[in-house]
Amino acid sequence: MDRILLIDKPAGMTSFDVVRKCRKIFHEKKIGHTGTLDPEASGLMIVLMGKYTKLLPFCVKDHKHYLAEFVLGIRTETEDIWGAVIEEKPYGLHSDEELRSAELKFTGDILQIPPMYSALKVNGKKLYEYARQGIEIEREPRPVHISKIRVSHIEDNRYILDAVVSSGTYIRTLITDFCKEIGEAGSMSKLERRAIEHLDLSKALRLAELTGEEAGISPFELIDPAWKIIMAKEPEMIRNGRAVRLDEESDKVIFADDQHLLAAYERRQDQLFHCVRGLF
Repeated sequence: MDRILLIDKPAGMTSFDVVRKCRKIFHEKKIGHTGTLDPEASGLMIVLMGKYTKLLPFCVKDHKHYLAEFVLGIRTETEDIWGAVIEEKPYGLHSDEELRSAELKFTGDILQIPPMYSALKVNGKKLYEYARQGIEIEREPRPVHISKIRVSHIEDNRYILDAVVSSGTYIRTLITDFCKEIGEAGSMSKLERRAIEHLDLSKALRLAELTGEEAGISPFELIDPAWKIIMAKEPEMIRNGRAVRLDEESDKVIFADDQHLLAAYERRQDQLFHCVRGLF
């Protein structure tokens, strides 16, 4: 069953739980997803089935839109309220002017140190596995891009973060660093992924309401803008994976035939476009 589903993941489930439930409902063994969400997080997940699992490396991944709540006064080992508290301190009230000033420090290209409680691997082992053993691993700062950030006060020590970020950005860490900037200890208390590029929750299906009859979205909607979709003049040549010469500015293209994606091609040193992966 070849389908692409946008799922609204509820909090309290792992991303694998979502995949497992979809596998059972749609009776499809070949299934995967893009962009893991933590169990406590909710929101948009992209689930790929059948031949569409081949699209995984070419899916939209940047400009992820998140809404997150956080509280001041506590800092935990996991950077969210579900972790062990390692610091408590009195908190203050911050004006809109203070918040806007701090936001400027986190807008655009920034460096972010990945949290210890993350699935990032070091020497073949996930960071959270080290963290659970009480081992602190030195992490290099990584470049991420923050397209939008807006922090607003809700009540008492509760605030909300509205952000659009690049792939690989840790919202928990963004909140922790923002709180440090305003002189506070803080921890994330809620997280929802609202959108990835142009795909948003308005198009997502509720997991509890799936019947197995849902058609899903077109694969054309899923492709990362970094890959230019062009119509193949000689589809059979593309299906056979032949190298081709193109007058294209983009070094990455995906050939299509009518309503089907055929193959992903990249330009190499010989200036020819070579097949990276068949998609049909």
